[in-house]
Amino acid sequence: MKRSVIYTFCLFITCCFAACDGTDDNPCDVDFDQKVMFQNYANQLIIPAFTNLKTEVDLMETAVNDFVATPNITNLSNLKSAWLSAYKVWQKASPYNFGPAETVFLRNSLNNFPLNIEEVNNNIQSGSYDFNLPDAFDKGFPALDYLLYGIGSDDNTIIEKYTTDADASKYIQYLTDVTTDIKTRVDHTYTEWQTGGYDDTFNNNIGTAAGSSLSLLVNQLNQNYELIKRDKIGIPSGVLTLSNTNAELVEAYFGGQSLELAKIALEAAENMYLGQNGVGLDDYLEAINDEGKTLNTNIKAQFVAAKSSLNTLSDPLSNDVTNNNAAVISAYNELSKILVNIKTNMPSLMCISITYIDNASDSD
Repeated sequence: MKRSVIYTFCLFITCCFAACDGTDDNPCDVDFDQKVMFQNYANQLIIPAFTNLKTEVDLMETAVNDFVATPNITNLSNLKSAWLSAYKVWQKASPYNFGPAETVFLRNSLNNFPLNIEEVNNNIQSGSYDFNLPDAFDKGFPALDYLLYGIGSDDNTIIEKYTTDADASKYIQYLTDVTTDIKTRVDHTYTEWQTGGYDDTFNNNIGTAAGSSLSLLVNQLNQNYELIKRDKIGIPSGVLTLSNTNAELVEAYFGGQSLELAKIALEAAENMYLGQNGVGLDDYLEAINDEGKTLNTNIKAQFVAAKSSLNTLSDPLSNDVTNNNAAVISAYNELSKILVNIKTNMPSLMCISITYIDNASDSD
């Protein structure tokens, strides 16, 4: 018994020394400067995304104020343009829903769709609502989509809702409050990255453990990508709802820019993987081993194929869901092919755990 204990202890010490001097291969040890990669993400992708988002949201707020002061066709048109510009830029910031963004539930607050129209109408009538509930679907860009396009059959009818309608003041208040909520959350996220010190926290958070910057990037790449695949394309197509199509569940349903937003979001996901033109997750994979190099080649090729699949569709996407559904389902299937690589194979090679909870409606 004593001899066995001594042998086990010696074996433990031997293994420790082997690990320390590098003779024991650790698959999680990669000869790669994570800080350089994180700095690239912060400086080339994340901070610019939130800076641009803040700029566009500020312009949108100005357009809201102009429209409220003078509700006419010109100002409504300007507001719609400002809303769409901000919504597009949001697609590029959406993948980075960690740190300051996660603190204010940015993704849930800015882009929970499809909109709960009944809840929005009840909110407008009652004047009582709480935008701090992250799982609610009554705020953000989808609410503005409805308030700018969906409350009337044409621009003149919509303007009447803000002028001569008995509840005009309530519509104005809700429009203003939704915009203010978006701006408050975006301002917080921008400030924390730009001057609040979170960029240093992110850049120095090396390693592969849950909560490390590498883990945050991999998890958010996947979670955001699944939102593109499932929510923007899959659920409307009916592929996740027993072939029952749901044209009204597309993003930006009332304005009709669903496909445009999906294309921008997919390109943003690809840029996130590639680190834009700098050091990214693709380079990290290649640094691991030959298997990582092959995997990187496959992932990049599938991003190209996924983008091509969206190019077979047209806006408004709701029309394609109804009249060209086979093509929408085909795009969904093409989008799905990458998931086994970015959600299973890539995290496995990187020694990263997927920590977010899958949506119950997802088929992957």
